[in-house]
Amino acid sequence: VLLSFSLGVYICVDYWEFIFRVGIPTKWDITFSFLALFLVLEATRRAVGWPLLIIVLAFLLYTIFGHLLPAPLSHKGYSLERITTTFYMTKNGIFGIALKVMSHWIFLFIAFGAFFSISGGTEFFIDIASSLFGKLRGGPAKIAVAVSGMMGTISGSAVANTVTTGTFTIPLMKRIGFEKHIAGAVEATASSGGALMPPVMGAAAFIMSEFLGVPYISICKAALVPAVLYFLAIFSIVHFYSLKIGIQGLPKSELPDIKAVFRKKGVFIVPLFVLILTLMLGYSPRMAVLWAIPTTIVMSLFRKETRITPSKFLQALAKSGLDSVMVSCACAAAGIVIGVVLLTGMGTKITTLVVGLSEGSLMIALPIVMLTSLIFGMGLPTVVCYVLLAATVAPSLVDLGVPPLAAHLFIFYFGMLCMVTPPVSFAAYAGAAIAGADPMKTGFSAWTFSLAGFLLPYMFVYNNSLLLMGSALSIIPALFTSLIGIVCLGAGIIGYFLKRTNPHERILLLASAFLLIKPGLTTDIIGLLCAILVIGLQLRAKSFGKDLSPTIEDRGTS
Repeated sequence: VLLSFSLGVYICVDYWEFIFRVGIPTKWDITFSFLALFLVLEATRRAVGWPLLIIVLAFLLYTIFGHLLPAPLSHKGYSLERITTTFYMTKNGIFGIALKVMSHWIFLFIAFGAFFSISGGTEFFIDIASSLFGKLRGGPAKIAVAVSGMMGTISGSAVANTVTTGTFTIPLMKRIGFEKHIAGAVEATASSGGALMPPVMGAAAFIMSEFLGVPYISICKAALVPAVLYFLAIFSIVHFYSLKIGIQGLPKSELPDIKAVFRKKGVFIVPLFVLILTLMLGYSPRMAVLWAIPTTIVMSLFRKETRITPSKFLQALAKSGLDSVMVSCACAAAGIVIGVVLLTGMGTKITTLVVGLSEGSLMIALPIVMLTSLIFGMGLPTVVCYVLLAATVAPSLVDLGVPPLAAHLFIFYFGMLCMVTPPVSFAAYAGAAIAGADPMKTGFSAWTFSLAGFLLPYMFVYNNSLLLMGSALSIIPALFTSLIGIVCLGAGIIGYFLKRTNPHERILLLASAFLLIKPGLTTDIIGLLCAILVIGLQLRAKSFGKDLSPTIEDRGTS
């Protein structure tokens, strides 16, 4: 602790002399630079874990030995003194863009989430979702989807959201007939999507704003439609699965009354409204959240059960500090990665490599970047994964003509989806632990349920209207066809639409989904015709009484 404290003291004691010594460091500068590097690496190991530490060490080794590699990955080589002082004495290292955004914005949003949860905001989300969706087919699964979407507005941690909402939703899903691994998978898939939901977006939105130099509200605006489509896709998959298996909803007597929920806890809408309104009025994210936090505290005082007492206030502060430790260490480590990329020119080299491998074809480059994002994202927090990918592979997409915002959202989506992609699917493992299910089985089920998430990035790269870019004449048709495509995809994945599908109908539904997802009038018309054909075939079959849907008792063979 004292050594870490000394790193800041050393800079502050003689700040002006310190910044002018960059490039000609003293022995003490070099000593403190080595110390800073060691302490950040150790803090990363303790707070975040080995995966991020191994990646940072790999980047450091590249900086030291990269001159031995063949072109185009080689660089001219750098001394240890140059490397360490760059990371400690410049803004292209530990104290770079990631840690800056953490200290300016992310910490305050973490604090807002802590105060909101401590006062009962999480229970408000659960009660609202339960009252709206609990009585529907597969009610608890739909509650999980809705709550996770709401939780995403204040917290973007996939694992934390899985644990928070899963302790309530997973037992309910199991009780009404969902298999253990399916219950865990639904919760993990929905909770992972929380990182996609504005305004927080797993804290990556703030760093994305800095990287791209665009207003934060523009990031939220662009991310809104894809995030909503992601949750609608999971909702439709859950719905079709419940119909196929024969799962009912919860009894109305067990569900909260929506009027009572709003009467008791409706005040929690106010802080969210204040946050969104101030952002829309053009205030900075910091100012918006500084209004939202005291609003949360004031609103909690209206009822005894939600009131933030002095002890709860201290609990919220402690939770804010503990949650910030991991993110701070991760951002400091991410700063080292960015420093390596800037020092060695790695970003340009990777761009050259991707463009060369794809031969300038975006259709080939996108899967390459997707696989790179999934591999780099294994075991990493969302914000670190985004920083790593933004510094290395995003420029290659921009070089191929993808708008910068679409390119950064593309890598962000796949960095998030690694949370439900085996073998390292931490959110699925958390859901499996709560459900008492096999982790790998849960992971593969979560991956299946999240397939729409794998298609969405391709959708908005090829059709920027989904990011609300362009005129209403281009945006509205894109939303319409994408929505139908998402529903067809869910039906095709599960194998149920108006009734259980046969192989030909399933192929038509999947074809319809892919055709509607791809922009273009011809593909849209063919995709709609495929969907209409399936509807006609199924209505005809149902009229002859050929609905083969099982009941919950005989679902074991389905």
